[in-house]
Amino acid sequence: MYNEGINQDIIAHIISFGAAYAEEFEPSKLKFSDEIREYCKENLCCSYDTNWMCPPAIGNIQELKKEVIKFENGIVFQTVEIINGKYDKKGMIKGRDLHNDFLKKVVGFIKEKYKLQHILPMGAGPCKICTKCAYLDGKKCRHPEKAVSSAEAYGIDLGQLLDSCDLKYNYSNNSIAYVGMILW
Repeated sequence: MYNEGINQDIIAHIISFGAAYAEEFEPSKLKFSDEIREYCKENLCCSYDTNWMCPPAIGNIQELKKEVIKFENGIVFQTVEIINGKYDKKGMIKGRDLHNDFLKKVVGFIKEKYKLQHILPMGAGPCKICTKCAYLDGKKCRHPEKAVSSAEAYGIDLGQLLDSCDLKYNYSNNSIAYVGMILW
C-alpha cells in the first residue's frame, strides 16, 4: 500500500464529507466476473452500448483487470440517500447523481491535497459528463480525463469487495445506497 497514514487521512475525509463508510483495500485482490457485466446487457440504466464508459465500449474484462491491478491503493465508500419507497425512480436517480458529485469532490480533494494525478475513480451508473456521449457519433471521448465509469462496467464484484472489507450494502425500502471507489 502507498502510505497507511495517507489512506487513513483520505478515509477520514471521505467520512467527514458525508459517506456512510469508507475502507481501504488492495486492488490486486478484487474479483472480476463476466456475470457482473451480464447485468449491463439487461440495460436497466439505458446506457448499454451508448457510452464510452459502459460496456461494450469500455473494453473487455481482462484488459480492464490489467488496468486496475496496476494500482497499489484502493478505497471503497458508500453514500446513502433517503427515497420515497422502493419504486421512487426519481429519488434513485437523484441519489446516484449526488453520489457521483460526491465522488468528484473526493477526487478533487485527493488531487489537491496529495498531488496524486494517476487516479481511477469509479462511480454509480454511466458517465454523465457530456449531455450526449461522443460514442453515439462514432467519435473519441471528449473528456477522457474527467470521464468516470462504474465498478460494474469493469466487471468488479462489489459484493465480494464489501464482504472482504467487512462492510454491508446498506439499503431499505426508504433509502438507496451507492458504492464508489477510488484507485491510485
